[in-house]
Amino acid sequence: MIERIDPILATAIAERIFPGAVVLVCRSDAVVAICTAGDTMYGDVGSVPVLPDTIYDIASITKVVTATAALILFDAGELDLDAPVRHYLPEIAVRELLVRHLLTHTSGLDLRLSALKHTGAAGIRQAVYAAQPLRAPGTTVAYTNISSLILGDLVAAVAAMSLDRVFDRLILAPLAMHETGFCPPADLRVRIAPTEWDAEWRGGLVHGVVHDESAYALGGVAGHAGLFSTAADLARLLQLWLCGGAWGSRQLLRESTVAHALRDSTGMLPALQGQIMRGGLGWMLDRPNVMGAARREALATPALPAR
Repeated sequence: MIERIDPILATAIAERIFPGAVVLVCRSDAVVAICTAGDTMYGDVGSVPVLPDTIYDIASITKVVTATAALILFDAGELDLDAPVRHYLPEIAVRELLVRHLLTHTSGLDLRLSALKHTGAAGIRQAVYAAQPLRAPGTTVAYTNISSLILGDLVAAVAAMSLDRVFDRLILAPLAMHETGFCPPADLRVRIAPTEWDAEWRGGLVHGVVHDESAYALGGVAGHAGLFSTAADLARLLQLWLCGGAWGSRQLLRESTVAHALRDSTGMLPALQGQIMRGGLGWMLDRPNVMGAARREALATPALPAR
């Protein structure tokens, strides 16, 4: 398998798609292959070879962790997916917005968070909570940061602790994802791959702090972006989902919840820009502009048991 992966990585590096990468392949509960290629930067000062334990800003993969935390709370009977978001976050302006809409990216909300970066954490949340949907919730699929930001705030409110502590308690500690977290300490910087040069706002190399501007303005902890992780740690999260919510002797998610989350919940809804965008609960199942010709399955979604 490595001999098939290596040429793909070499071509991508040569075409400057990325300077380096870690590729880990797992099947069910077994790691099949892991390989690395390239460096952390394009020959800039401080660039080092990518290693298996290189830490990356995992950006929107943070959304999947947020959704996983929400579903764990659902399984525990602490979160109703069909309850209004206002039940948990009274400051939210939209009465018709349900928790399920946030998980399926059908909230109808569309607000460019990066444009709010100069307003600070308070300004971002004020704008997000006051936002009105451009389309009625539940009628259109649109992958947006605002839904996952609100979901992260909701998860923190339900658990009555900060989002980073929720992640640690519900997901990272049980899965022994010790290399994953928000706002990595300075002593890990030598292992972290930089993301970009930001001369316009942050005045230099973005390294060891979250790349996403709105997450940065929120202090580095948010439901839509901000986590840093390694390939090996992310494999543990994927194996949880591949194994029906089980990890070792523990069942962190009910098998029925995992099955529901990975089935199409939005296939009958229109999507923006004419794309097919089938999604489950927290997972995008079919998004052609990033998934290409990946195999697509649109399955009927069974009803979840009532709470």
